[in-house]
Amino acid sequence: MKTLNRLFSLPIILLFFISLTSFAQQTHYVTLHVNTEAITSQNELEVCSFTSESAEGDIFEGDIENFTIAVGAGDYIVWNGVSSSNPDNSIVNITSINYHGGDNIFDTNVLQGNGETPEEVVGMVQPGTNGKTEKYAVKFTVINNGQRRGGTFSIDPKIRVKP
Repeated sequence: MKTLNRLFSLPIILLFFISLTSFAQQTHYVTLHVNTEAITSQNELEVCSFTSESAEGDIFEGDIENFTIAVGAGDYIVWNGVSSSNPDNSIVNITSINYHGGDNIFDTNVLQGNGETPEEVVGMVQPGTNGKTEKYAVKFTVINNGQRRGGTFSIDPKIRVKP
């Protein structure tokens, strides 16, 4: 009888662990690519682009105006920036992610950068936000060959939380 109980409890334990891993949080990486030698306050849409990498390693590209990342509730998003024109001598600092419209899927209106060089921002999508869409502003600065180029730049993509 004890053997029979153990035999039945094994599939139940396996199902429990499978269900835990199937709802695990994922980390998505969003990279802002900037032509640091050409950017001005009038041309950021022309000299910037986004890529995002899913937890499975799939890479998606998108233009600035139509870029939307799809994530799950409870997932983490990491925003970072790179120079597309001078990666060895230029720095793109993501200083903040600011709620801009739609449904706020984070626990605050502003996600601050980590203060490191290069600076990046990490945010966790709040539980219960399934099916919602947020428009947000990526605030960033550019250091080109040791000199700050312009002020703080801003680009407005979207995040869609999967249903």
